[in-house]
Amino acid sequence: MALARSVPAAGSSRACGTSKLRRAPVSVAAPAASAARGAAPTRRRAPMCAAAALSPVTGEDRVFMNAALDLAMRAYGKTHPNPHVGCVIVRDGAVVGEGFHPQAGQPHAEVFALRGAGQAARGATAYVTLEPCNHYGRTPPCSQALVEAGVARVVVGAGDPNPLVAAAGIATLQAAGIEVALMDGAENARALDINRDFLARMEAEARESAAQAAAIAAKRAAAGAATR
Repeated sequence: MALARSVPAAGSSRACGTSKLRRAPVSVAAPAASAARGAAPTRRRAPMCAAAALSPVTGEDRVFMNAALDLAMRAYGKTHPNPHVGCVIVRDGAVVGEGFHPQAGQPHAEVFALRGAGQAARGATAYVTLEPCNHYGRTPPCSQALVEAGVARVVVGAGDPNPLVAAAGIATLQAAGIEVALMDGAENARALDINRDFLARMEAEARESAAQAAAIAAKRAAAGAATR
């Protein structure tokens, strides 16, 4: 299920490629091994709840989302089979943490950004170019990391159709009381465009999973009818 707006050097960086952003001092920890975002199916998945209403997008959101998208582009073509993702943490109008996913097997963008922000992430707004992952692999999901960091609001560039995420990341954030906004317009289009190959692959896998589930259900129904 695609969740676009119309439907529901290291990964850390000290600059977002724009002079419009005011930054608070940022300290960035060294990267550690992490699960690949587009990795094979995992054994556990974080709980999914019914989504609440999304909050409106502001002009400031567009500025910081473009900064996050600029970060994501720093690893363009280097993250396969994972998506290109950037994240900016903002508090009181200043960037306190930022990062991008540099390559498969390295930490996700949210991890780098939260490390840089430290305690300043509490009560802050996180701008993430793709819906935070919501499944357990070698590390916990980024949605849970944002919850534990105490962010107050998350602005998502585009939804992730990965069957292991597919709106569950947003629902997990909302269930924890975090306000969530989903970008529209040019920023949403840009977020979708930089991951068009990844998104197409995830949508194909989602269709295949749905078809397999339907086939299994049909076989069970047929077997049940034959025993009556």
